[in-house]
Amino acid sequence: MSKENSGFGQVTDEMTLAAAASGQLRAQKIIFERYKNAVLRTLIGLCHDRDLARDLAQDAFLQAFSKLHQVRNYRAFGGWLKQLTIRTALSYFRAQPPVSDTFQEDAIESEQWSTQADWLIQLRDIETLIAQLNNQERLTVWLYLGEGYNHEEIAELLDEQAATVRKRYQRALAKLHDFLTNNEVLHDH
Repeated sequence: MSKENSGFGQVTDEMTLAAAASGQLRAQKIIFERYKNAVLRTLIGLCHDRDLARDLAQDAFLQAFSKLHQVRNYRAFGGWLKQLTIRTALSYFRAQPPVSDTFQEDAIESEQWSTQADWLIQLRDIETLIAQLNNQERLTVWLYLGEGYNHEEIAELLDEQAATVRKRYQRALAKLHDFLTNNEVLHDH
């Protein structure tokens, strides 16, 4: 299936969006059914908690339906919904108390950052691995590896300096690598 026909890349016609914006439940249901999997997949990746992801998905769709009038180009709806979904998760995490990170990091050279993630693909239990990260680290890793954002874009989303995001990403990869080194059972052999 091509990217335009799946996930956030799907196109919803202008009439359906207009009907949903005016409160027509049938049109809203069409939009919900079309995008629910993409929204949930993104939120599960960001939250690592299916119940929280479902709650945030509900919030994201409620916000989307109340703000549909802001969409000027119906072809851009999927991208707009993706941004709204990510911002919904970020708003939730910003409201949570910060988690102290006492992890002592080993230096990873910046040119290794992208290759350090290669071993993630080889794991059987990615959820156990990702659970080792705190919310900020998980958000950074997921936005970078899962959603394809660069460090500068993530910094803008999080309202932080790009250097902070790069360092957090580096620290998260080091933490994951350390966990893997001490838990060889997660690797596929």
